[in-house]
Amino acid sequence: MRRKIEPPAWQHVAATRRSLIESKIPPEWRVPAELLKSKDLVDLPRRCRIMTEQELSITELSAVEIVSLIQAGKISAVDTTKAFCKRAAIAHQATNCLAEIHFDEALLQAGQLDEYMRVHGRPKGMLHGLPISVKEHIKIKNTTATSGLIAWADHVSDEDALIVRTFREQGAVFYVKTTNPQTLMAIETDSNLFGRTVNPHNTNLTCGGSTGGEGALLAMRGSVLGIGTDIGGSIRVPSAFNGVYGFKPSIGRIPHSGLSGLSDGMQNIVGVVGPLALSLEDIELFCIAALKNNPWKYEPALLDIPWKEEVDVPKKLKIGVMWSDGVVQPHPPITRALKQVVVELQNQGHTVIDWDSQLHHSIFDVTNEAYFLDGGAEYHQTLEEGHEPPVPIVKWLLDEKAKHRYTIEESWRVNRDLDNLRTKYALQWNNHDVDAIICPANASVASVHNENRYWGYTCVWNALDYPAVIFPVSTVQGTDIWKNFPPLAAPLNPMDAWSRNLYIDSEGPLRYEGAPISLQVVGRRLQGERVLCITKRVVDILKSKECATPRD
Repeated sequence: MRRKIEPPAWQHVAATRRSLIESKIPPEWRVPAELLKSKDLVDLPRRCRIMTEQELSITELSAVEIVSLIQAGKISAVDTTKAFCKRAAIAHQATNCLAEIHFDEALLQAGQLDEYMRVHGRPKGMLHGLPISVKEHIKIKNTTATSGLIAWADHVSDEDALIVRTFREQGAVFYVKTTNPQTLMAIETDSNLFGRTVNPHNTNLTCGGSTGGEGALLAMRGSVLGIGTDIGGSIRVPSAFNGVYGFKPSIGRIPHSGLSGLSDGMQNIVGVVGPLALSLEDIELFCIAALKNNPWKYEPALLDIPWKEEVDVPKKLKIGVMWSDGVVQPHPPITRALKQVVVELQNQGHTVIDWDSQLHHSIFDVTNEAYFLDGGAEYHQTLEEGHEPPVPIVKWLLDEKAKHRYTIEESWRVNRDLDNLRTKYALQWNNHDVDAIICPANASVASVHNENRYWGYTCVWNALDYPAVIFPVSTVQGTDIWKNFPPLAAPLNPMDAWSRNLYIDSEGPLRYEGAPISLQVVGRRLQGERVLCITKRVVDILKSKECATPRD
């Protein structure tokens, strides 16, 4: 009788993967240990003196500026790629944000692009020479796509995801893949395979999830443009927590085929691919490039809707402001940011009305049902296959949100409920005829690790299929206390009580020190171009106020 050979312990699999990542960082790019002790590591790339001034300057440009300079022959693809490789290596040492490193391959690809430009006298495409980072579960040929699961640690992709192939055809350079959490279904980026990714603004805080590695990397400018995915807030929460821009399009706008993940084939709530970026102009560049080669010819689920570079938006906007979703009240920093934006919009003559959130609780409840129709069976099975335990946030998720396996008839009821709520929400929008809704991206700024359990401010828009943009507003201040922004007299429910207790006036501002405060602009289904345009208007108003404010 043959002896059964047990698979390697998950600890060994994880240690091997982490060692491989570390081995790809050249010794001369190693950050001295004493420089990693600070909580705020955003400016580490300058402090560590590993990068040249030219490299720092390149990585502090926008994606639009970079491609323009490369196409004009003022900087090379190789110099640009090397600069971002260095900065990404520094960011990883600070935050543990990288899942795969391909510096050598990227520099080779960049050299080929420089040669293409020399021979042909023109760029290969609109992204020629631009380094782009990619969330780990998005497939790149000959790299792994594990979704943070030990059982999938050796799953090597045999082809590019369509978004990767499209960008490669446009001349993009792929140099790193970034961390996502175990199972992907969490707004904290933590896994047994890669470990925990932290927030560079304050390493005691989470970077969010599930596109958390991208959020941390962009916050440190180790990337200027990243590819993420979003099925419940996975682009928007990391964007908000790390103070960068993020965009969740409607389903069927951006190529989505070629991803690894559990619940593959689920149609109740469908995920989307979208960008994390350092400017709204870079988000637009991403969307234009993504649709440049008519990807609906290769992915039948995509809609044949080219990206509109000009949209009609009224000079004076009508904005609905949702102060709370009626489930979990926002913490004081979020409320202050909302008040600030409302005042500035009104000062510029825009109409602002209070948005009624009465449907949100029902949508949130039904959305959570739709996520786990199998009662979490596939999650449990895949964790068991890898002989690994769930990390704390995933354990809580499976214990609290995936208790019941639905019958076919029950799943039909979930679908009916979702459709009915979508209709009610559309009618509410019709009745008030707003141009957009501005609301929190989360009840909290970036939370302490394992403390963020509520995603209602983002997942509702997935259920409704409304496009949404994240934009940064401010950072936590000492005056951000409940006393200055009082909540309702009593908690709305146990989750609201839990959330309130995380922000105590005597500790809150210090506990969340340095955390960015971001908000969310939401538009109607398939109107991504319009919601981006409106967000630009809001951001421009805030920036003009910033410039007009005297500084000490």
